[in-house]
Amino acid sequence: MRSLGISLVAAAVLGASDLACVKSEAANLDSAATDAAARVCSVEAPTSCPDPSPHYGDVAPIINQRCVEPCHSGLPGGPWPLTDYAHVADWADVVRDDLILCLMPPADGGISMSEEEKLAILTWIRCGSLE
Repeated sequence: MRSLGISLVAAAVLGASDLACVKSEAANLDSAATDAAARVCSVEAPTSCPDPSPHYGDVAPIINQRCVEPCHSGLPGGPWPLTDYAHVADWADVVRDDLILCLMPPADGGISMSEEEKLAILTWIRCGSLE
């Protein structure tokens, strides 16, 4: 298992909630390889785009509640931010893959995301991540 490499000084600077996010993210990455094969996700990536296509405003509340508030707020030492359209659009491929593989939100992170919420984000990405 890969070590987090976080010193006591870094832990003091980050604070408890940020450190928990970093630990959760690292633990998630460590177990991803072994869990990916065994994990079965019930959400499937959409193969088409509805008309009208969803826009960022349709998924922003989900992302803010399920991703930004718990971890991806952009605080120093935390995981990459998902605080606005540009951030989310830049990471859309990673977000898609993590949702499809059930890597995010992490199972041990205390945050859940419904299948409908996952599908809404996946559909938005499939339709081109429109602003």
